[in-house]
Amino acid sequence: MPRKKKSGDTSKHYFGEREEKAVVDYINSPSYEERNRIYVDILEKPFRRMVESILRRYPIHIGNYEAEDLEMYAISHLVEQMVKFKPDRITKLGNKAKAFSYCQTIVRNFFKDHGKRSYNEKVQNLAFEDFHEEIERKEELQELIQKIINSLRIKIDNDKTLKKNEIIVGEAIINVMANWNILFLEDSNFGKYGRKVSNNFTKNKILLYLKEQTNLSTKEIRSSMKQFRELYFLEKGMFFNDES
Repeated sequence: MPRKKKSGDTSKHYFGEREEKAVVDYINSPSYEERNRIYVDILEKPFRRMVESILRRYPIHIGNYEAEDLEMYAISHLVEQMVKFKPDRITKLGNKAKAFSYCQTIVRNFFKDHGKRSYNEKVQNLAFEDFHEEIERKEELQELIQKIINSLRIKIDNDKTLKKNEIIVGEAIINVMANWNILFLEDSNFGKYGRKVSNNFTKNKILLYLKEQTNLSTKEIRSSMKQFRELYFLEKGMFFNDES
């Protein structure tokens, strides 16, 4: 009895001999116009499908990127790296190398590396979740919020080693924490600012407020937060030790 084909193997439906040849033609063409035509006419749609399929198939930590943005970066990386493909190379199984497999490997490695970077960023930098935790319990932890604000103000006013972006981010953090009662409440039938915004959106709202106030990118904000990480956890640790 012949073996059944795996139902998950749909590559032939969007990446066949025509696309294999297009990759080689793209690599060998010395003309920018010709490479652009090959990409737009033949490779763009299958590349998009490949990237979308891989991103859905594997659980990837995408950090603060939107899925659509990450897919766009992956396609850009794929086009940049696929020119290294050697169509005459013989694989370990004795078969001729396939552009489809080569491109898939590029995309998988891109998502894998991005996942590692995103995770390290989350661990190493002062995360928005930290502020989110305090705002979630804001009524009982108002005193802690004020202590953190005071420490941030002292550091910003006295630490001459702080860079411009670090000062900007520090001021923005102070503003967010000082105005939590306005920023994280919304209108309702019971009056203005009478109902709390859903917790699911609080983390994103903090990031949005910081970006709007500083005009900095997410990467710049996270990098500048490093200066305040130790201070934050020191104040938090002392606060809970005093209460115990």
